[in-house]
Amino acid sequence: MKLFKKLKGLFLSQKLMFWLYLGMLVLPNIMMFFTESTGTLTRVVQIVLPLAIYWFAMTLNGKPGKMFWWLFLLIFIDAFQVVLLYLFGESPIAVDMFLNVTTTNVTEVDELLGNLIPAVAFVFVLYGGGIILSFVSIKNKEVLTSVFRKFQRKCAMCIMAIAVVLLGVNFFIDKNFVFQDDLFPFNGCYNFGLSVQRFVKGNNYLETAQKFTYNAHSERPDSVSEVYVLVIGETVRATNMGICGYERNTTPGLSAMGSKIAVFKDAITMSNTTHKSVPLLLSPVASEKFDSLYTQRGIFTVFNEAGYKTAFLSNQARNHSFIDNLGSEAQDVVFAQDNTTVGNVLNDDVLLGLFNQRIKQYKGGKMFIVLHCYGSHFKYTDRYSDTERTFTPDEIPSAKAEHRPNIINAYDNTIVKTDKFLTEIMSRLDSLHVPSALIFTSDHGEDIFDDERGRFLHASPIPTYYQLHVPLVVWGSDAYRTQYAAKWETLQSNTCKSVSTSMVVFHTLLDLAGVKAKHYVPEHAVSNEAFKVTPRMYVNDHNEFRTMDNAGLKKLDVEQMSKRHMMYP
Repeated sequence: MKLFKKLKGLFLSQKLMFWLYLGMLVLPNIMMFFTESTGTLTRVVQIVLPLAIYWFAMTLNGKPGKMFWWLFLLIFIDAFQVVLLYLFGESPIAVDMFLNVTTTNVTEVDELLGNLIPAVAFVFVLYGGGIILSFVSIKNKEVLTSVFRKFQRKCAMCIMAIAVVLLGVNFFIDKNFVFQDDLFPFNGCYNFGLSVQRFVKGNNYLETAQKFTYNAHSERPDSVSEVYVLVIGETVRATNMGICGYERNTTPGLSAMGSKIAVFKDAITMSNTTHKSVPLLLSPVASEKFDSLYTQRGIFTVFNEAGYKTAFLSNQARNHSFIDNLGSEAQDVVFAQDNTTVGNVLNDDVLLGLFNQRIKQYKGGKMFIVLHCYGSHFKYTDRYSDTERTFTPDEIPSAKAEHRPNIINAYDNTIVKTDKFLTEIMSRLDSLHVPSALIFTSDHGEDIFDDERGRFLHASPIPTYYQLHVPLVVWGSDAYRTQYAAKWETLQSNTCKSVSTSMVVFHTLLDLAGVKAKHYVPEHAVSNEAFKVTPRMYVNDHNEFRTMDNAGLKKLDVEQMSKRHMMYP
């Protein structure tokens, strides 16, 4: 009994909690010493400098439990960082990661959590246990002695002196070192501040873009009936599409289209996150700078001004992102999953039904429709019915590399489903017997345990080839290809060129429709003779346009691009 009391007293002692909380705080820094690709000295400073600060802070109160709550924001960031390291294997918490907390719908969270159970459980036990112990510490009559705290403060100041010297040396020898980018948790705190700033700017969008106009007009008479459709796929990577060179025929419908479609096999997206890539497709900001998104409207405003009936049909729920803002500029807006319950199966048949309703009601005139799919988003098996299985076995016991064959089968089935979806839309458009065209691309791709990195899913702070290589397909109706033969010939001749979907989709849609507007750039329209290949860019976490060789791609990614004869950088 005495031994038990001694052990209990030791376990609940303020000194033990002092060291426990210090270890909790510095744990992510130690982990990132092994995960980050920054210089060795940078990673050493990343441990020593925060350790000294934490050490000093823990001496400011006799009860470590109180310091735990005073430093709770850092504890939260630490826990978030540990989970992200488990998910992506590298990189500090990005601005986009913070924004994803406010822009990811409930269903996506439910689907993702299953892959994070080990990390979430670890964080819950470690930091949740810290919360429980903090109450014990606060209620405990015992306090850290002034002698103990003074000694620890001296130790912290000595370590701080060493850290400052190392930091100065690192600034001198590493010209690429950026304090707020390369040292955790300073980068995490900096990114958190940026995320708050962007969230506020996004909420003020309707006010800041209120007076914006494109001064758009159609060069074609109002009497000319025509329909244009943009289909935005979700998480569709070109690597697994038959029309893009995949060994499996996952696109039998599109493959049978022949000259009715133009396929751009060397196409990449400028972002591996939905909340950035979709606005890039729905606006001209890729031709300017990303932050211009806060002050100008999107593609629906262009077509509204040009006299078109416009519709935005989404198989996703509103999530307080720019997709909501830009989509809501259409005259006819449907977010099919606004009232989705957790666990609801999301496939794109609902979009097909909504589209068919609009086509049945079409009596001529000019129409522009955007379909935002749920496509190939994990869980893959929820994206198609049992009767639509093509590749088996497709059961996924868990999202682990050992189950990759089944995961690939399931993913490929989603591509087959998308192929069927697209060909049905094209068939419906053809039945109108008016000039019509459709562009299909995806917001981003996906990692599926493709190489030794063991990466899965998308939206990682550092992209991969598999997340960036996306399909770009343009279809033209018989009437369109006949009436605008020269434009279609130009489009086909450009398929061998390297493109950025984020850059060309907006301008190509306007060019196909004969719409002229402010911010329209003919050189960025693949259907225009003026089209020029430009260096492809990636929008990094701070909304900066970076060339591909400065996007963080690894040797394995460059090898994949080279294998497919894709332009790099």
